[in-house]
Amino acid sequence: MTILVTGSNRGLGLELVREGLKRGHSIIATFRTMSQDLEILKEEYGNNLDLQVMDVADYASVKDAFGILAAKYDAIDCIINNAAVLYETKQFKGDPIVDLDLEAFYRTVQVNTFGPIHVLKKFMPLLYNGHDRCIVNITTEGVRMKSEGSHYIAYACSKSALNMYSQKIRNYLQSHEDTKNIRLFMIHPGRMFTVMGVENAQIQPNEPAIGIWDIVENKIEIKLDLPFINYKGEAMPYI
Repeated sequence: MTILVTGSNRGLGLELVREGLKRGHSIIATFRTMSQDLEILKEEYGNNLDLQVMDVADYASVKDAFGILAAKYDAIDCIINNAAVLYETKQFKGDPIVDLDLEAFYRTVQVNTFGPIHVLKKFMPLLYNGHDRCIVNITTEGVRMKSEGSHYIAYACSKSALNMYSQKIRNYLQSHEDTKNIRLFMIHPGRMFTVMGVENAQIQPNEPAIGIWDIVENKIEIKLDLPFINYKGEAMPYI
């Protein structure tokens, strides 16, 4: 399979790239900033790893990356929208209404919500040409509506919007004969020891990377009309 992974220079994205290469896939790794880890993987896997600069929040950058990659690839089998940001802290003590950092909120939505929208808008024609086609949008348990807690507002809102977008486009794909076999998942990867997740971390990112790949490879079969799941393939609650 040929798989595009966004936000691949560190954390879960890097582990997804590493695990996919181990499994023999051709990986297109996109990132804003190159990392030494990606350079090492490139030396080890050569042409099986394609490295491409792409800022998912910047539609012009996505279009430029698409132009480069579309000249090399006729098809992509899977897109994993992993790139995301978290600027908030669980320890925030202010008033989340009047003290809200608007710039951070805007940027969070730009990356976490519009990023996957930008990527799919441009790269979907290549996915349509793929085999065993699949879309994975990395989301969070934080979209669940609860009667307590006021932290991570921007992040939760951005991922809630992504989930709604994901379900809407899944409904569209399922309603057409030529696209109804395209699998789409909203996956909560767990609380990971990454730059973003360190406040609540419980697992290393290689663990969900393995689970996500098992889902992509159909080793874990998912039959849900609302495919919001964790990396083990288990249904996640919205409420």
